[in-house]
Amino acid sequence: MVNKEIVISVKNVSKNFRVHLERNHTLKERILYAGRAKYRDFVALRDVSLDVLKGESVGLIGVNGSGKSTLLKLMSKILYPDAGSVEVQGRVSSLLELGAGFHPDFSGRENVFMNGALLGLSRKEIRAKLDEIIDFSELGDFIDEPVRSYSSGMYMRLAFSVAVAVDPEIILIDEILAVGDAAFQAKCMNRLRELRARDTTIIIVAHDTSAVERFCDRVIWMHDSRVKMEGKPINCIQAYLATVFRASNEGTNTMSFERSENIATSTETRSIQEDARHADLERAIDESGLRWGTGDVVIEQVEVSSGSGSGLVQCGEPLDITIRFSVKKDVEDVDFGIGFFTVDDVQCYGTNTRLDRYGNISLHQGTGSITFQSSDFCLLPGSYWIDVACSAADTQAYDYWRKAIQVQVYSDQNDVGLCRVPHQWSLSKVLIESYSRD
Repeated sequence: MVNKEIVISVKNVSKNFRVHLERNHTLKERILYAGRAKYRDFVALRDVSLDVLKGESVGLIGVNGSGKSTLLKLMSKILYPDAGSVEVQGRVSSLLELGAGFHPDFSGRENVFMNGALLGLSRKEIRAKLDEIIDFSELGDFIDEPVRSYSSGMYMRLAFSVAVAVDPEIILIDEILAVGDAAFQAKCMNRLRELRARDTTIIIVAHDTSAVERFCDRVIWMHDSRVKMEGKPINCIQAYLATVFRASNEGTNTMSFERSENIATSTETRSIQEDARHADLERAIDESGLRWGTGDVVIEQVEVSSGSGSGLVQCGEPLDITIRFSVKKDVEDVDFGIGFFTVDDVQCYGTNTRLDRYGNISLHQGTGSITFQSSDFCLLPGSYWIDVACSAADTQAYDYWRKAIQVQVYSDQNDVGLCRVPHQWSLSKVLIESYSRD
């Protein structure tokens, strides 16, 4: 295995912001109360250390106010730490706050030159890349209009087009892609994949955990101004979601200036047996974070059955997956979902009752079951993990069970890929002309 060099090194970094408790509205007040204004320090980052390797794609996740954006600004040298050090090796291109580096009264074309200069390009280099930037942005006639007339999506188009055109060695992205339309987002992700293939280091702050899981090599979970966890995307994301939904249900996720060490510690070390309402679900959650949710509905058992027996299915035959659950609290507008994954976590298929327009589901305290029925199961031979979930209409999970059960598929066909597509061949009449030799 090739050892890659460290291109970003963050060592014991802390960053505070001063929040004034009193606002001086007039010049007289500013002079009279100069040096006596009351304030408090908000700790944005506390003793954070991490390294990023060359060519690595890293996702930063965490709730609002956890320190993700501040960390990205320290890496881009927009801010400087109060303690510790941040060392960055290579040309950095940043996409941070929407419209940052743009002058509202300049046209898009003029802002390309200004933004390119801020990123370290000469005017000659920018001119050589200008057509490429404009074509990628798809702004057309708007490129010569003042950017104050741009929508947020147009801002993003121009900013991203400039950022990727400078051939950066490191690119930092802070949620800005979320304002783009679907087609341009896909175009941006394709360009980022091209950059990654060229060994560009990419760090993304995002709340779209599914996109982070698909794109990133590693995830860093920021929580209460610290690095809470880092590692494989799927492990960090599952642990993060479990914590977020539990905090939302308990009402403990309100942002505050106060970040008491005692409160944080007690929250993190709270025994899962203390929460009686969610006891059944909590006992099912193991250290790998494969279960999360509020616990209002708990999935008790998942059964796979087919003509081949339990947990075994032949490609092309019917398959039933039964989800047995208990309801701890009356809930309305509920979705049940299911997903199939390969052993290396490639999603093959997923759906839920809402996508299938099953109708409104309301559940009352007690027990019940729901069965997913496939008349022609089409996955090709192999082992597959099945995720099952019960969630609210706003996608908050009551119980999400990752890798709930495994199914083994076999087949007497020799197709290749992930699934068998029902098909047949039809050959038109073939006319054969024979030629005789002279």
